[in-house]
Amino acid sequence: MKIKEKIMNATVMGVMKKKGQKAIEELDAKSENAIQESEELLFRLMKDNENTEYGKKYHFSRVKTIGDYKKEVPFSTYDDYAPYIERMIYKGEENLLTTYPIRHYALSSGSVGVPKHIPVSEETLRLYSAFSCNLPFGLMSQYYKQKTGKTYPAGKGLYVLEAKQMFLENGIPKGPISATTIKPNMKFLPYVVTSPLQVVCPEEEFDKKYMKIRYALQERDLTFMIGAFMTALVDLMTYMARNWEMLADDIEQGTINSKIEVSDKLRSELADTLKPDPERARELRREFSKGFDTPIIPRIWKKMSWICAIGTGGFAAYTEKMRAFSGEIPIDFSVYGASEALMAAAREVERGEFVLIPGSGFYEFIPMDSEDEETTCTIDQLEAGKSYEIVITNLSGFYRYKIKDVIRVTGFYKEAPLVKFIYRKNQMISIAGEKTNDESVQWAVREFARETGRMVADYSIYADTDVNPGRYVVFMEPDRALPREKKEEYRALIEKKLGEANPSFGEKIKTGVLGKTVLHFVQPETYALYRDVQSMRGISMNQIKPVRVIDTPVKEKFFFNLTEEEDA
Repeated sequence: MKIKEKIMNATVMGVMKKKGQKAIEELDAKSENAIQESEELLFRLMKDNENTEYGKKYHFSRVKTIGDYKKEVPFSTYDDYAPYIERMIYKGEENLLTTYPIRHYALSSGSVGVPKHIPVSEETLRLYSAFSCNLPFGLMSQYYKQKTGKTYPAGKGLYVLEAKQMFLENGIPKGPISATTIKPNMKFLPYVVTSPLQVVCPEEEFDKKYMKIRYALQERDLTFMIGAFMTALVDLMTYMARNWEMLADDIEQGTINSKIEVSDKLRSELADTLKPDPERARELRREFSKGFDTPIIPRIWKKMSWICAIGTGGFAAYTEKMRAFSGEIPIDFSVYGASEALMAAAREVERGEFVLIPGSGFYEFIPMDSEDEETTCTIDQLEAGKSYEIVITNLSGFYRYKIKDVIRVTGFYKEAPLVKFIYRKNQMISIAGEKTNDESVQWAVREFARETGRMVADYSIYADTDVNPGRYVVFMEPDRALPREKKEEYRALIEKKLGEANPSFGEKIKTGVLGKTVLHFVQPETYALYRDVQSMRGISMNQIKPVRVIDTPVKEKFFFNLTEEEDA
């Protein structure tokens, strides 16, 4: 970096650390009095929104206790809000769901492929900015001070999130929430991340993997990486490992490779950001040529200090793959959230559990071991070790909303529960009432990997009900080819492990209620290719999650066409 850039980088990073510290203090204060914070928020939401159309329909003015709220207001799903949201977007009507100004609409895929428009209030955007953007800088500063007595070094970072600006006809932003939260800081971004604004906020389609890693490799003193999901970081590192010779050549020459499809306009705009750097190219070639048996990241970026991305739950396998690239570099697992609400945030580095943020919504919980799905408990009634379906009342006009997430309470941070995301209820497989959730499948796949000595990059389940009896079809992407002569052994092993994880499944296999499980191994990089296809369709990489259940014709066609062998 030039002297001016170094000064600006240090200045901006200093500001981010201070904002991060402020976010830590806010989270701690809310957690100290989580029960009171939660109750006060509910009654404020009732009072502020009692004269909205929804508030009048469900008698918000009568709500004086939590019991009143449960009695007057029913559970809801997106379909309950869709007619109101259409009026808000297309007719400009206000005071339908909330009196709070809606500053953004997050796009989330619907069950039949029609995008949902999730309203996002100004306060929700602030929470995302505080806990998703700022908090990691505070946590890492705190972590390094405790470990070394110093703060982590200033420097640029690899920023994998995309912030493409999109708008509704009425001018309100839509798409990834990150695009709106980052906008106030856009002018400072070039001083703290390696990618130019044209790459962070793309206005055209191009090979984003190439661009992001090309600029990151050019920067010797890279100090951090930030992505929405760990999948995106692993995809970038895999791309780098496969294309390092081309990337080193381009850095040596100061060019964008001629094979990369980029418009002449963008190629011209980026020309000034690229300078020949033969010395950096030599450094990279020297390390890359040694192979990838030892972590490559600390070898090519000596100052790399931290990584931030959601990497727990369904992303755990990708965290394991990332550590093969990153070694012992600390990881902050960021947040637990959705388009509807930012529900929880990591309070410590390397801890795969999150502090529920009381001020981000009013939360109710349905115990998963209860047959009564109508009765909820509140945060003061939660028990460590138990699993619950979470029901949210957010800051943007959704009330007693069933988001279909199941979480487990692992303990408490002050008065706030510590939670782990376990699985999505609507991604449960149940052909004959066996109810196999993703937690069970994750365990079975981990056990399969342990007993076979093979890393499984990713996996999916398909419920085949076109045969009688119905059967599970399991898709796996191993880290390397498995011997074909063992295919029946592998098939039997994953079926056995699924039965151990879910005894109901095992019993139905034994009695013939479920047919013999089918196991497919897909071709290398199949899941990365699926994410690329989704990205080319215009879906932000910030929103592409692992495919755990193959539940649409598009997914079915894609994965069945990329299997390596016949039914195992």
